[in-house]
Amino acid sequence: MFFVSPHYRCSLVIAATLTLILGTACGFASEGKERGNIHITHGPVLQQPQRNEITVTWHTSKPALCEVRYGEGDTLNKRAVASSLGLIPNDSTCHAVRLTGLTPGATVRYQLISKAMRNFHNPYVPVFGKTVESEIFTYRHLDPEKKKFSFVMWNDIHDDCERLEAMFKDVDWKDIDFVVMNGDIVNDFKSDEQFFNAFYDACARQFGSSIPLVYVRGNHETRGAWARRFFDYVPGVSGRSYYAFTHGGVYFLALDSGEDKPDDHNEYAGMVDFVRFRDEETAWLLDELKSEAWKKVPYKVVISHQPCATSEEDWFGEQEIRRLWRGPLNEIGTQLWLCGHTHRFSWCRPGENGDNRFHLMTNPTDGTVRVDVSPEAMEVTVIRKGGEILHKESIVP
Repeated sequence: MFFVSPHYRCSLVIAATLTLILGTACGFASEGKERGNIHITHGPVLQQPQRNEITVTWHTSKPALCEVRYGEGDTLNKRAVASSLGLIPNDSTCHAVRLTGLTPGATVRYQLISKAMRNFHNPYVPVFGKTVESEIFTYRHLDPEKKKFSFVMWNDIHDDCERLEAMFKDVDWKDIDFVVMNGDIVNDFKSDEQFFNAFYDACARQFGSSIPLVYVRGNHETRGAWARRFFDYVPGVSGRSYYAFTHGGVYFLALDSGEDKPDDHNEYAGMVDFVRFRDEETAWLLDELKSEAWKKVPYKVVISHQPCATSEEDWFGEQEIRRLWRGPLNEIGTQLWLCGHTHRFSWCRPGENGDNRFHLMTNPTDGTVRVDVSPEAMEVTVIRKGGEILHKESIVP
């Protein structure tokens, strides 16, 4: 306990009053009757699921102090915030909160709480606006023990949301457990409105609150004035843009293939360092593969935007991927490697390109990849926009 003099208390009151007056005069509360009002403008979209965790993302009309109330069953008995180094963000309209302690396969209910931050000039007297509470959303968490499930994948949308939404219509959504966006969904990231219009709002409308999104960065997400802010909008896992997860007897590796040209290419103006980035990612991959996770399941699937090179004529990035990753991914018995980047369909079976022991596919820009998994087989179907079946393949354990 400490003593605060009457003079100091008086100073605090005066400071708070002046802060509110000045804030109003300077525009902090210049919205008239609307000042302090807040609403959710985009989202929610569930992202990057792990065994016991998932991230909820959404956006608000004003900077806000946010939390998520959630629980399994009838009560929302847990609370999560996006704290960093002990501080909860209060200065952003972009929100990403990680839910932890989840039970695999559980039905999870959650609610978004966003309190408008009107004024924080006086650190001891913050001025809050109204609080908006969302409806209560529900989703089913991933489960390594699940026997059958399906997922879908798209890539190389390049801001063409109309094409993406047309391909949404080719999907029977009732059996989909998660969705993969495999890179170049956003084309040279320049603004938040571009991000929303490219895919985020469409995902929120179609599935985002109830089906998790797995986002894998492509080379065009590394470009543009806002590329360095990308992971504010698409948070990774434990500070990484690459990660592993298991669901329904499948061990998934979501790998970030980086840029497709050498770091010293004129296109990058000396502002990239992807050779070192891929080396660090490879060190993580080799360490990850020392775990028992991939040994406990019958299927191993890799997801990356750029494919493993199949000839000496392929891009630099693809050559690096082959040099760094093909060996260890062969060793663990990978059956399927899902890619985009080339804008055309291709399918290489094991042994068709040198030492590849896995099925390697690239999905075209107008293709939906649907994978139906059961103990007997992984059934892979590639569907052209409009419903035409482009390719079907059955892969056994």
